[in-house]
Amino acid sequence: VISLNQSPPLAAHRPAVDIMFDSVVKYGADVVSVILTGMGCDGAAGMKKIKQAGGYIIAEAEETCVVYGMPKAVVDAGIADEILPVQQVADAIVNAVGK
Repeated sequence: VISLNQSPPLAAHRPAVDIMFDSVVKYGADVVSVILTGMGCDGAAGMKKIKQAGGYIIAEAEETCVVYGMPKAVVDAGIADEILPVQQVADAIVNAVGK
């Protein structure tokens, strides 16, 4: 369930991807997370927690991003299991879920 609220922004973001990712960390290795084009580094901290819990990380490759900010932060952190053009992300999700 996703709900929006008027809580203070997290690092100037509302809604914040990090908050969403934090909410699934408890599922550990059952999590397959994807970060797509976007400005800034929102999502990287949450994905780091997912990775530490055993989750799987897919980041969009620079060549298909409109803005290579959010995926770059994940790639630069060294936590991406796969770095793929957007056209390959759906198949990667299916493969990761099937493991």
